[in-house]
Amino acid sequence: MCGALGAAAAAAMLSDVDEAGIADAIGIAASMGSGLLEANRTGGTVKRVHCGWAAHAAVTAAGMARHGITGPPTVLEGRFGFLQAFCGDQAHVDEIVTGLGTDWELPGIFFKPYPCNHFTHAGIDAARRLRARGVDPASIVSLELGAPTAVLRTIGEPREDKVHPKSGYHAAFSGPYTVAAAFLGGGGLGVFHEDFTDSAAADPERLALAAKVTCVPDSRCDEIFPHQFPAVLRARLTDGTDVEERVDVNRGGPDNPLSAEEPATKFRLNATRVVSAETADRITELTYGLAGRGELSELTGLPH
Repeated sequence: MCGALGAAAAAAMLSDVDEAGIADAIGIAASMGSGLLEANRTGGTVKRVHCGWAAHAAVTAAGMARHGITGPPTVLEGRFGFLQAFCGDQAHVDEIVTGLGTDWELPGIFFKPYPCNHFTHAGIDAARRLRARGVDPASIVSLELGAPTAVLRTIGEPREDKVHPKSGYHAAFSGPYTVAAAFLGGGGLGVFHEDFTDSAAADPERLALAAKVTCVPDSRCDEIFPHQFPAVLRARLTDGTDVEERVDVNRGGPDNPLSAEEPATKFRLNATRVVSAETADRITELTYGLAGRGELSELTGLPH
C-alpha cells in the first residue's frame, strides 16, 4: 500500500512532471496498490509479488499523470483518503509533512538478508550463532524460541502447522522450521531459496528438528518490539547443558547493517537465475555507481 504511493512520487519525479503531476501520481496510485496479508496466515504465493505490484502501480500512475489523468488533492488526509481508509483514528497527518525534504527515512530501512518472514530472522541468526559455537543438531534435545508476543501468531501458531509446514511457502512463516533450516541449511546469506522449496519443507531431518522447537513469549522481546523483531533461542543438549543466544538487533538494520558486498551477493544469486553471471556483475557495478552517473542507458541496455 505505502510502496505504491512512495514509488509513484519517485516515478513521477523521474518523468519530469511538475509538482501538480507528482501529487496526481500519488493520488492515482492510491487507487492501485493494496495487498492483503492473509497469505501470511493460510498460504498463497501472491505475497511474493506485492512489492512488484506496488512498483507496477507506481509506474502506471506516473504515466497516467504525465498524460493528464488527475488524482484527488486530499488523497492522503481526506474523509475517504488513504490514511482514513487504512489507519482510521490512528492516523497522524503531521507525520507525513514534518521534516519533508530534510528528514529522510532511507537510513532507517531494514534490508532482509533471508527470503522468509521478517519475524523469523532473529531466530535464524540465533540458530546460526549456536551452530557457529559448535552446537550439533544431533545433540539437541529441545529448543525454546522466545519472541515478542505479538509475532507468535504469525510464526508459532497453530503449532502443528508451524512444525510441519504444508509447503515451502508456509515454511517461510514458521519459527520452528526456519530455526531448523538455519541449523541444517546455509545458502545465500545464511538461508536461501533452496531452504523454502516444497521438498525442503518435507525433509524428515528438518521436520524432526523443527518438532523440537517450542515458541514462547519473551518479556525482553516484548520491550524491544516493534522497533526491532528480536528473539532468544535456548537449546537443551543431550549432555544436560543449556545454551542460549539472544538477538536483540536485526541483521540488515541500521544498528546491524549488512556489508556492501552482502546485498550484492544476494542480488547476484537471485539474478543469475535469469541472466548470466557477467550481466549480474555488471548490473551490480553500475547500480553501486549510480550516484556518479549522469544517465542510465548502459544499465537499462544490458541484455535480459
